Amino acid sequence: MTDVNSLSELEYRMLTILKSDSRISSTKLAKELGVSRATVAKVLLSLREKGIRFTVDFYEEGKLTVFAVADSCAEGAECYRLIDGKFMVTVTGNMDQIENVLSKLKTERYFIAVQKVGSRSIRRSSLKCDYCGGEIAGEPLIVKRGKKVYYTCCATCQSQLIKKLRIKGELD
Repeated sequence: MTDVNSLSELEYRMLTILKSDSRISSTKLAKELGVSRATVAKVLLSLREKGIRFTVDFYEEGKLTVFAVADSCAEGAECYRLIDGKFMVTVTGNMDQIENVLSKLKTERYFIAVQKVGSRSIRRSSLKCDYCGGEIAGEPLIVKRGKKVYYTCCATCQSQLIKKLRIKGELD
């Protein structure tokens, strides 16, 4: 079942403006909508509470995107219900991640995209481990502390970093 939220006229107008320029300042947004900055903040909070996500659009070189027609939606995938009751499942990642999702779907029809047209392409430079300083090959292991995000290269560095942060009182 789809989760549908009704938007007020102000919320809808704000989303329309943000869709065309997501970096607009609160002051400029308030001026365009004819409301105060406090009202802008309240409406943004309301939109977040309704599950509206504000995203960044880019395409990472080396990643693949697969579009599959399937009988069900897969966890970790973006899904759209089709008119015939099936789902258009979109998965982005490396080949191992995509194979993992496709193996769980009952599908024989899928399309592999190698580049998103109209989006900025990026290439990630080497990432360093926040514990040992070594280069991280593949996906990093993440440790979150409030708004801070630490990246580690392996489970050992991850556990040692957690211990270090606990000793410093930075991790609960």
